[in-house]
Amino acid sequence: MNIAIIGAGPVGCYAGYLLAQEGHKVSIYENHAEVGKPIQCTGLLTKDLDEFNLDTNKFLVDTMHTIEVSSPHKKLSLHQKEYLVCRTKFDQYLASLAEQAGAAIHTQHSFQRKEGKELVIKNTKDNEEIRITPDLVIGADGPLSPTAKAYGFYHKDRKNYVGIQATVKGNFKQGTISTFFSNDVCPGLFAWVVAEDAHTARIGLGTLKDSRKHFDRFMQKYDYTAVEMQAGTIPVYHPKQQLQKDNCYLLGDAAGYVKATTLGGIIPGMKQAQVLARCIKTGDDFQKACKPIAKRLKTHLFIRNILDKFSDNDFDHLVEYVGQDKIKKILLVHTRENPLPIILKGAIKEPRFARFVKHLF
Repeated sequence: MNIAIIGAGPVGCYAGYLLAQEGHKVSIYENHAEVGKPIQCTGLLTKDLDEFNLDTNKFLVDTMHTIEVSSPHKKLSLHQKEYLVCRTKFDQYLASLAEQAGAAIHTQHSFQRKEGKELVIKNTKDNEEIRITPDLVIGADGPLSPTAKAYGFYHKDRKNYVGIQATVKGNFKQGTISTFFSNDVCPGLFAWVVAEDAHTARIGLGTLKDSRKHFDRFMQKYDYTAVEMQAGTIPVYHPKQQLQKDNCYLLGDAAGYVKATTLGGIIPGMKQAQVLARCIKTGDDFQKACKPIAKRLKTHLFIRNILDKFSDNDFDHLVEYVGQDKIKKILLVHTRENPLPIILKGAIKEPRFARFVKHLF
């Protein structure tokens, strides 16, 4: 089949790689001049990345082993393996896999509109429009996806976070991720400090509104000065989001396949790409086949809705409870990609988690 993928981010390129391997004619259209730029992501991935059998030497910055969690008056330290990647190298590595498998990547090609069965793509370098009629279209063009809008996917209740991040110089704990939970620091999410090495870190936060105000306040509090700034829009997962319509499918941020607790979407999006490649081969229903991934994302959304009602006192209690060895042992086994076992086992080990049930009502 002739397949057009809109967006050459990691999910779009990985889908292109899988589909080109199956013998399909794959064309990937990217509106930017270079794959992987500009950077709009921290690049922190769970050890679930190992499942994809990628050559991490091509893009790895460091392997993280410690997560420090701070609430207004409490602090804990967790041991968990994470990967910090260079997003430019990561995206370009996946793009090279797609090209080696036979996919064609067209940079500076921007999706414009849909006219009947035709897609209109603009070559922004030459300022010319081209028309294509693919058998299948895959929208992997981010949270504001023009493809999703053109095909009538975009859900009216869809919300987006605005994430802001800076690269800073200073003295940091290498191999350590620090997170800060407080309604004053970052309402509705958390702030992070991710050490690239002993002298460089990626510092940021995300909120539904006033992100820059909270970011500037956090930077001033710790006397950080930005060397480089990045910002990006991150979707909130919506359980009613349609994934397939006519000959078009949505993947990754375009589908809102993002963990509502951490705003991480690369692993769910790549798993979704695997499901899509399988469904195109077998003819199975893509929406139904994505249910296992969607179930995890619904659990993240469930947790997010509870956390959104937390007081700073609740955050203190949460950090206190999670800091116990019996809960830390659970977190050593399970990653945040699948929070349900953590919730169930945690509730059995620590009955005081029930104090947060009040936020369900």
